[in-house]
Amino acid sequence: PEKLAPPRHDIAILCLLALRHEEAREFLLAQDWREMLGLTPDSQMLARILENDLRPDDPASLNAFMAKLSPGEEALVSGWLLEKMPPNGLEVAQGFWNGLRQAALRRQLQIAEGRMKLPRLTTGEAMALQKQILDLTEQLRDLSAFSSARVLGN
Repeated sequence: PEKLAPPRHDIAILCLLALRHEEAREFLLAQDWREMLGLTPDSQMLARILENDLRPDDPASLNAFMAKLSPGEEALVSGWLLEKMPPNGLEVAQGFWNGLRQAALRRQLQIAEGRMKLPRLTTGEAMALQKQILDLTEQLRDLSAFSSARVLGN
């Protein structure tokens, strides 16, 4: 079967964990993952894994999921089922998810900053954009403070 190119590293690890690590999967499902993955390039496979009702410790539910995939996707997923798992799955999932959120916030920030430069913004639009930029900047600051605190705290 044609082999699909695996998604980039951080997303591939999140796929691996969402398939095989109960706690990491629960963590991801508790996030606003649909919205986030909508903003994240190359994340279709992760969305498939999260939207399907599969249980990492139940081979039958994994097989049922595999049965829905195209041959290329199936080859990709079988690869993940054989890979070595990172030891601290939940922390790894949190770290990479945090990275995706930062990247999405940065993209939204760039878009908002780009709009600020448009000629003929009304005062209302400019104020709304400024508020959005402040808000995104603050979220980014909180996230990076959180991730460096977590890394240092380990």
